Amino acid sequence: MRIRVIVAIVATTLLTLPGLAFAQSAPATTKPAAISVTLEYFENNSGVFDVKDEKGVSVPDPQLGDELKIGWTVITGKGDVAELQLIHTKTIIKLAQNTNFKLEKLRTETGGQDVFSLAVGKVRTVAGKASGKDQYQIKTASAVCGVRGSDVVVEFQEGSFAKLSTLEGTGWIQNAAGEAIDVAQGMFADALASTFQAVEIPKDVLDSLMNEMKFVKLDVEQTLEANREYQASLQTGNQAAAAPAPAQPAAPAQPAKPSFMDGIMAKLRDILGMEIGSLTIGDTTYSSVVIQPTFSVGPLKASLYLPIIYNGDMFNPTDWYHPLGNNEWSFGTDQTGLWPTIEDAATDVFLKIRYLEWGQQRDPFFFKLGNLDDITIGHGLIMRNFANDADFPAVRRVGVNVGMDFGVVGLEAMVNDATSPDIFGGRFYLRPVKGFKAALGFTTLVDWDPAIDWPEGAADVGDPIFINPGVDLDLPFFESDFFSIVAFADGAAMLPYFRTEPTDTAYQGIYAKTKSGLALNAIFPGGMSDITDIKNWGVAAGLFGNLIIKDATWRVEFRDYTGAFLPDFYNAGYERERAQYLSSVLTYLNNPTDPAYDTQTTGIYGEGSVTLPKLFSLTLSYFWPWSQDPVTGNFNFGNDHFVAKFTLAKGVIPVVNISGSLSYERTNFLPTILNEGAGKGLNPFDANTLVSATIVYPVTEILDIMLLYTTTAQHNPDGSLVYTAGSLLPELNTTLSIQTQVHL
Repeated sequence: MRIRVIVAIVATTLLTLPGLAFAQSAPATTKPAAISVTLEYFENNSGVFDVKDEKGVSVPDPQLGDELKIGWTVITGKGDVAELQLIHTKTIIKLAQNTNFKLEKLRTETGGQDVFSLAVGKVRTVAGKASGKDQYQIKTASAVCGVRGSDVVVEFQEGSFAKLSTLEGTGWIQNAAGEAIDVAQGMFADALASTFQAVEIPKDVLDSLMNEMKFVKLDVEQTLEANREYQASLQTGNQAAAAPAPAQPAAPAQPAKPSFMDGIMAKLRDILGMEIGSLTIGDTTYSSVVIQPTFSVGPLKASLYLPIIYNGDMFNPTDWYHPLGNNEWSFGTDQTGLWPTIEDAATDVFLKIRYLEWGQQRDPFFFKLGNLDDITIGHGLIMRNFANDADFPAVRRVGVNVGMDFGVVGLEAMVNDATSPDIFGGRFYLRPVKGFKAALGFTTLVDWDPAIDWPEGAADVGDPIFINPGVDLDLPFFESDFFSIVAFADGAAMLPYFRTEPTDTAYQGIYAKTKSGLALNAIFPGGMSDITDIKNWGVAAGLFGNLIIKDATWRVEFRDYTGAFLPDFYNAGYERERAQYLSSVLTYLNNPTDPAYDTQTTGIYGEGSVTLPKLFSLTLSYFWPWSQDPVTGNFNFGNDHFVAKFTLAKGVIPVVNISGSLSYERTNFLPTILNEGAGKGLNPFDANTLVSATIVYPVTEILDIMLLYTTTAQHNPDGSLVYTAGSLLPELNTTLSIQTQVHL
């Protein structure tokens, strides 16, 4: 396009040279300005800046000074700007980043309108030659905005706002119902607001708007002054004086000087995000506005969670949701006493951390903090993929999982909630043979309050503690980011401790035989005199590793267990299923010598996971257990466990460009599907299940619409679970919500 302009200039100059002498003596005549729009300035920081012709075809290599024609569209991406000038009126227009702006119509020499359309984004229009409100129009899907010899900013986001702000003069805006209002200087109006009226622009908002929409090359004051002169000429009837001054040669555009802040601001635009939507907690549906910055630097991954979840008035803190009864925005101001104030302030600060992670398990050092869904200690026989965020955001916790490997020795540790811990413990391991990677590990995990949600209160069942000791052997044959095979063997047991004797009267008194102290009969049902009869234990052995890439992992293992012991005892659904586990343990302790508990349950567990960056990730796992009835010899099938997780990245599906995720995790999966055995009468979406699904549709580069389906356990105001009548399964809330995600 630049070559065509140069050739035209040279040709015009050569053709006009013979007439220069005559031109010097001929009478001066006024030639109307060409009816056209030129691209005076632009910055393509995003790499996607585009100019499309009337057929929607991109114009190759846009250059400064290019003429834009009717039907052409200018599109800016993140960090881009563009400045246009209407030659025939001297009107100037600035396009902000993430804007789609089209030239619909240009006025003729005898009058008419300049009409533009704004599909999304923000533009500033400073009017040149204008005599009425209908001479400049900017149309959006929800409003029509007019420029009446003025300086205005028009902003549009489908379904969110259609706003006109007047910086000088008077603008006007018409909503979809056909109602139109004038907007004076210093005021703004939104056609999508509940009340359609002009409102004063707050000073900080006005300052920010002026700074953001400041022209780089074109002169606002010169344009406004030309328009003032034109308006004055109309009033005096001197039409000749109204002709626009001859265009002055534009100074060559100076490239913007790079600043160290450019990279910082670009990074901030990438990491900042905001969600607007609703969510259901208990029986109440809340509105929510959440700012959730997310970023990563090398092995460090972090996300903050800054929510306002409210029912009624967003600006009234008494209407905000308080997780577990805590006013998370008080930072100790609602407490009395030094220690309660410090404790509450620290809790409120930590609750703003969605997650903070460095590395991963088996790295020399790894650290996780926040709402976590994948805490595993050792090889996972006792704790595997434990989640403290199953009911997020109704219940938010600050979990911690840390590991350090010093070569000869190492350790892993966890706590489900640093502000109020009740599940905690860790693993210590050593490599006794120098130069040999085989490690011997010792694990102890504790649930300090497994009866926290017991319907009749913890004292009813002796206020117990679960103690899970274990030992393991880790033998890496080969281990790297590209390929690894690690063999392992684990053994563990479950030993309850009762602070008091149970006072049970509600469950037929079957727990009456349980005494205070360590329940050694859980492991030695015949007493310490008969240590050959050991129950309530579990073992596992197998292999795991990765193939080709670090994010393509596999695992296969054999399991065997007795009594009330369960592999992966602390899993993703544990905090929902505590009461069921406790009931099973108490029933077992009532008569651990029952021949029914002599049965050993064996099973095979398999898992595969693959992640392809910018494409998808998939995880599948299944545990298939079986046991043989010692009397009939029949094999029983139950308590299987199934997990499926799938994530689809943006851009994989062409045209629609949707992305999303699906997660389903369930105990008693096949028995429930087949409606037999342990799953008879259950459904695939009860409290034994963790399920969520998300579909994200990008409306624009800065706006996504998210459809979210999830199930969460219902909680009382104090955080305790609400149980289904006659059951130890908590009641579930199933929610289907639509949220708007804005990427600032």
